[in-house]
Amino acid sequence: MYLLLLLVLALTVLLPLFYIGRLFRLDEPSFSHWLLSLLEAAVVLALIMLVGRWDIAGLYTFYALALLLALATIVSFLRHVRRPWRAEASLPLWKARPVALLTIAAFAGVLVWIGSGLVSGPTPRALAFPLEGGPFIVGQGGNHSLLNHHHGHREQRHAADIVALGPAGFRASGLLPEEVTGYAIFGARVVSPCAGRVVVVRDGVPDLVPPRMDPENPPGNHVIIACDGLRIMLAHLKQGSITVVEGERLAEGDFIGRVGNSGNTSEPHLHVHAYNAETGEGVQVAFDGAVPIRNRIYSRPSAAP
Repeated sequence: MYLLLLLVLALTVLLPLFYIGRLFRLDEPSFSHWLLSLLEAAVVLALIMLVGRWDIAGLYTFYALALLLALATIVSFLRHVRRPWRAEASLPLWKARPVALLTIAAFAGVLVWIGSGLVSGPTPRALAFPLEGGPFIVGQGGNHSLLNHHHGHREQRHAADIVALGPAGFRASGLLPEEVTGYAIFGARVVSPCAGRVVVVRDGVPDLVPPRMDPENPPGNHVIIACDGLRIMLAHLKQGSITVVEGERLAEGDFIGRVGNSGNTSEPHLHVHAYNAETGEGVQVAFDGAVPIRNRIYSRPSAAP
């Protein structure tokens, strides 16, 4: 798990810094060569910023990299703006920079491919955001397997895994804390995203020390709510925190329990998905008008005294 997280950090931080540093140092013979180098950096960084786990690398890291990219682009542009479009006796771009052109084509294709996962369906079902406080950020969410590892599951194809951001913009105090309290979302208040009836309640599954997992009890402590033809599952809740019972009627915003680390989960987060009660097919939802896709941020004022 540590190696995986370190790889995520390397791809989301070190690779952008490499391209940004190269932009700062660029000294091309012509404006067209500079434009090609800029486009290469742009498509690579756009893909990283799209799929990167900024809850892990840090939300403010994302902002800092975006600012550095803008600054590098300006500095580099001013260095090249007065240069000729094409240097004398230079080869055509497709001969001079074949690797750059292939990189642009490949990354642009992947961007289009993954970008389809950011597109909402025609009629996502409207729900309220199921957590109080914030800010919260979607770690897994979207209509593509590279944005949402639940997407291949029929019932969970539109699921979302949600974590919280601490004051420094990270999901946790450290890369992989061994204490559940080291994760910003642990203990957050979970509330009903709709008016409905509780149909399933499971409690008593212990909260595990990360990154231990419990594959025999995938959702851990969880609640399922029947809501206008849907079933809404809220999973990985804290042991002993659930306050509702089966058959109970809930209004939107009623308290349900708290986020824990129970079930088949490597760290504390809230898993939520909706499915059609008759067909079992996953249904896309929009929390407070916004479909949960990776890196989308939500907040909801707390009703607790």
